[in-house]
Amino acid sequence: MSHSPHILLVDDEPFLLQSCKLLLEVAGFTITTATNGQEALALIAAANPPFEVLLLDLNMPEMGGIEVLRYLRSINEEICTVVLSAETGFDTVSQAFRLGAYDYVRKPYEFEDLVNKLNNTLQKRELEISFSRLRNQLERSERLHRFMIESSPDIIFIVDHDGGFRFCNERAQDLLGYSKEELLGQHFSMLIAPESLDKAVSCFSERRADTRGSKDEEVWLLCRPPGRGGEERRRIAFELNAMGIYENESVDEQGLTHGRDYSGTYVVARDITERLAAQRLIHYQAYHDLLTGLPNRALFMDRLGNAISNARRTQQKLVVMFLDLDRFKLVNDTLGHDIGDDLLKKVATRLKHCLRESDTLARLGGDEFIVLLPHIDQITTAHKVAVKIVDAVKEPILVGNHEIYVTTSIGIAMYPQDGRNVEDLIKNADTAMYHTKASGKDGFRIYTQELSENQQQQLSIEQEIRRGLREGQFVVHYQPQLHAMSNMVTGVEALLRWQHPQRGLLTPAWFLPVAEESSLMLELGEFVLATTLDDMQRMWKRGITLEKLAINCSVRQIEQKDFVDKLILQLKLRNFPGTALEIEITESTLMNEIESTITKLRQLAKYGISVAIDDFGTGYSSLSLLQKLPINRLKIDRSFIQDLEVDSERFIIEAIAHMARGLKLEMVAEGVEEEYQLKYLKNLQCQVMQGFLIGQVMPVAELELYLLKHNGERAAG
Repeated sequence: MSHSPHILLVDDEPFLLQSCKLLLEVAGFTITTATNGQEALALIAAANPPFEVLLLDLNMPEMGGIEVLRYLRSINEEICTVVLSAETGFDTVSQAFRLGAYDYVRKPYEFEDLVNKLNNTLQKRELEISFSRLRNQLERSERLHRFMIESSPDIIFIVDHDGGFRFCNERAQDLLGYSKEELLGQHFSMLIAPESLDKAVSCFSERRADTRGSKDEEVWLLCRPPGRGGEERRRIAFELNAMGIYENESVDEQGLTHGRDYSGTYVVARDITERLAAQRLIHYQAYHDLLTGLPNRALFMDRLGNAISNARRTQQKLVVMFLDLDRFKLVNDTLGHDIGDDLLKKVATRLKHCLRESDTLARLGGDEFIVLLPHIDQITTAHKVAVKIVDAVKEPILVGNHEIYVTTSIGIAMYPQDGRNVEDLIKNADTAMYHTKASGKDGFRIYTQELSENQQQQLSIEQEIRRGLREGQFVVHYQPQLHAMSNMVTGVEALLRWQHPQRGLLTPAWFLPVAEESSLMLELGEFVLATTLDDMQRMWKRGITLEKLAINCSVRQIEQKDFVDKLILQLKLRNFPGTALEIEITESTLMNEIESTITKLRQLAKYGISVAIDDFGTGYSSLSLLQKLPINRLKIDRSFIQDLEVDSERFIIEAIAHMARGLKLEMVAEGVEEEYQLKYLKNLQCQVMQGFLIGQVMPVAELELYLLKHNGERAAG
């Protein structure tokens, strides 16, 4: 032992007590002595740590050793006791052993015998302590294991070799509604949904152990019926893990297993219903549009690919229809995104009602939808569906307190003549839709090769425009504006031209429609603004004065959120007065995003910039709208001036003139080419004229000479 064992020596003979004490201390023991039973019990009660061995004499006055042992037994005090006594009577000695004595040493004794007896007693004590500790550990381990089994979030089953339940934890009742008593002895098949029976049999009959057992098998278990009737039992998805249980197993010296008797299967069932639901939700979100619930692009592409494969195999046809809502952005910007989202959902519902169950309607994003019509024999069928969709969409839609009118533009492509794969069919349907938009919207167009060639041509023009911007091929020319009363040229309109290296000087009609469909219009607009401001400043420095510079602004420019800030910044950088600048916008531009456009025009007006409505009379702006706008001029479209000899055209011009006077607006006439036109317009009190009669469209260098000559002659005259 690593320490000196502490022994309580009890004897009423002082000589024997002291001699024994000395001998034992020489042998390495720590000895405490007592001369009677009462003193011994008092020492035992106060000892901390307790004595390891009690060396006890039996025959003592007042309280003998038997009484001490009996008292210790009554208070459950366990102490290893060795009786040291001259008493040899069988009854007394046997009584001492019954009361817990471990060994007996008869007086007189051999010292070596006594030491051996004490060492044996101490070893016994160590073994008992170790055994007690191990037993406690096993009991705690068993309690912990049972607690873990019963507290597990999973159901734990043990079935016998015939498939009957031998054990299940409390979780079975929580999830399935069955108590332990109801399940024990029943065959596991009572819990299995029919479609999962094969998988369940392999799990609940599993004979493999360790890592070779069944893993992650998904099965559906049936809950306890809710009543006695024939109600359908609720089903829960579980993931099963199982391994075999064996008895009488032994391992030899080589580590080989022998005597294995299969007794059953240990099965852990984990509820994965929520996990499966989450997986289904993730899958749904990956393949559906969350706003409308329709298939998204990924799912549509997959279905279209399958439909093409089937059509190729069965020699059938199919149709792809590309849909885009007209003027949806206006609804979104004026009424808000919430109204726009509700509108999209209601449009999606209408579209679904126009289609068969076998058709697929998907939302690609924004206001774009796409339709797959499988098993179509002829294009006229698609024609009928397109008419049905166009008519359904244009019906008024009530969203909140708003009655909204929208239309749709549709492009149609048919397999196999318009494309033999997913990408070509969608691209060609999109091309046809684009041409529907370009030709007035609210309708449909069937794809033809000619449409594709037109689009290719537009793409080519777009590339050339980009190159032209990089290489400085674009220039600004100017057309003079004559003030009718003074006959002086007081302003100019800036007009963009393209000095194309192969085609020569091109007017905007050749390239602006293409630029309007892309961001190129913004680059061209910035170029025009910067160029004209610089040209005007150079002329002013040379003493050539003009009151007004007019530039055209497109829809794309005005739609920019920072349109006003960017324009004013350019003026400030050049110290260019806002009162010398006029922007011209068309009626169609005005009607796009009305509220936003009005706000921006008012911001420009505060900076002194004037606004003119270009091509007035060709659009559909209302008188009430014109009253709200901070506009300064109405420009009569050249088509009315050209047909001035027609009575109806004169009536329109006169009506515009009266309107302008009523609204206190200046009137500008474009396309003045004949003297009689000039005279007529002056009589109508039209303040400003421009056209070939006044001056051609010319580069800035020619403009300077023209102004010096024309205004100089008028000033001299």
